[in-house]
Amino acid sequence: MEESAFTTLQSEITWPDLTDVTPWDYTLGGGGRHLVDEIIVETKAKLLLEIGCFMCSSTRRWLDTHSTLNVIGIDPWDDGLIEQVSRYIGRPNLTRKYPDLETQRQFLHDVETQKPFPTALANVQEFKGRFVPVQGYSPDKLYELKERGIEPDVIYIDCNKKPDELEVSHELWPNAYITGDDWHWSRTKGYPMRQIVYAFAEKHGFKVEAERATWVLKR
Repeated sequence: MEESAFTTLQSEITWPDLTDVTPWDYTLGGGGRHLVDEIIVETKAKLLLEIGCFMCSSTRRWLDTHSTLNVIGIDPWDDGLIEQVSRYIGRPNLTRKYPDLETQRQFLHDVETQKPFPTALANVQEFKGRFVPVQGYSPDKLYELKERGIEPDVIYIDCNKKPDELEVSHELWPNAYITGDDWHWSRTKGYPMRQIVYAFAEKHGFKVEAERATWVLKR
């Protein structure tokens, strides 16, 4: 049922023409993702649901590291992503992968001219058979995927720093492992993702394991 639901969803998604699209393997590189790898290996996970994909660099990592894993990614890939990239220009802490200012400007130029969706997919085009991109916003898309029979083994959250994705993911897929990014995001704001994850863990009886940017909820 799960595999057929993935295949059906995959058949309904049209990828853009990526012939002349330049890929950008951009990530903030927060670290600690081996915690997710361990869960995928230990549980023999077949499907990971990624909420918030940006340039699909994390997506590429999951697919490249785990050859039997399929991934569904949810992201609007709209013009808001262009605005986000523009804020990175000239900020060394956010552009460590591309420290040269001209390269940063080229990155922004390509995202603007190629548009976010094709630019992101160009980064994972070799994994087209195992990755399904779903354009839209969470948590609405989560309910739609559930109705279609999608049953992820692992859910990776890297989007808005709000409790919605945690609560809805657990409601819809109570047996899935939930993990995510942004553990050390914004010390000046009191690490909001930590507050959300700890509150959720206490409410639902989970333990939290975290390293660098990555957090995992364990039973």
